Amino acid sequence: MTTSITLIQELPVANTLGEGVIWQQDTQTAFWTDIQQNKMYSWKFGSIVTNQYECPERLGCFGFTTEQEWFICGFESGFAFFHPLSGQIEWIAKIESEYVHTRLNDGRVDRQGRFWAGTMMEDEGVDENRAKAALYRLDNNRQVTKVIEQVKVANGLCWDPSGDILYFADSPTQTIIKANMNKNTGELQPASPFINTDKHAFPDGSCIDSEGCLWNAQWGSSTIKRYSPTGELLLVLDTPCEQPSCVAFGGPDLQHLFVTSARQNLSTDKIEQEPSNGNLFVYQTPYTGLAESVCTLQRQK
Repeated sequence: MTTSITLIQELPVANTLGEGVIWQQDTQTAFWTDIQQNKMYSWKFGSIVTNQYECPERLGCFGFTTEQEWFICGFESGFAFFHPLSGQIEWIAKIESEYVHTRLNDGRVDRQGRFWAGTMMEDEGVDENRAKAALYRLDNNRQVTKVIEQVKVANGLCWDPSGDILYFADSPTQTIIKANMNKNTGELQPASPFINTDKHAFPDGSCIDSEGCLWNAQWGSSTIKRYSPTGELLLVLDTPCEQPSCVAFGGPDLQHLFVTSARQNLSTDKIEQEPSNGNLFVYQTPYTGLAESVCTLQRQK
C-alpha cells in the first residue's frame, strides 16, 4: 500500500544527525533537531524556508509545553526548559553527570504530560559492566526516576493511543519492546518483545497513528515500517536516505508523515552520490496521526 504514500516535499537541510521531529498543530509547524550541530529547526507547513536556532549544547529530544514558545528538552547533559528564539534556558536536572561517555538521546512527552528521555553510550570502548545508559521519567514534581536500566542507545519511545502501553527500543539490540504502564504513576510492568528488526536495520524514532499502529524509522535500511498493535508488519516505505532517524505525523489533517535523516558516518562519496541523506522528507499518506502531548511541568517564573 506504499503506492498511496507520496513524497511531496524534501527540505534540503543536510543535517548531520537530524532527529526528534514533532508537529505543533496550533502553529502548523514541524520542529526537529540536528543533534551534532547543536541546532533546533522549524518549518511551517507549505513554506520553502526553514528556521534554525542555536542550542547551548547538543539537543537530543524535546517536547511542547503549556507556553507555546518554550520547550521541554533533553540536552546532552540533562533536562531543561528552552526558549529557542531568545536562547534562554532553565535547567531542571543534570543526568548521568558522573559519566563522560553518555548523553541524552531520544525522548517524548507521554499522554499524561510527563517528559521521558533516555541516554546513550557514545564510547563503545567503555566497560559495559561498569556503566550503561538508561531511560528516565521526569515527573511534575521535578523528580527524575530511572525507569529502564542496562541500555546502550535509547530510542523509539512512544505510547499507544490510550497511554497504557509504552514502546521503547535499545537500538543495538534490534528489538522494540513494549510494557504496560500505570498512567497515574508512570510505573511500568515487566517488558516483553514487540518486534525484531532485520539484520541491517536498527530501530530509531517511532510514532503511533490513530489506529494504534507503530511507525518506526529503521536506521541503515532506508525504510520506515508500520506495525499493527500485535506486531504484524503492515507496510514498508522506502526512503531516499540510508539513515532515516525519526518519524512524526503532522500537516493540517495529521495525514502527512515527516521523516528526518542523517549524514553521520557516511563517506563523502556516498553523500555526493546520494545528496538526499540528511534531509527532511514530507509524505502525503492516507493514514492519520495523533496530536503530540504537551508537558504539564511548569517553569519556575
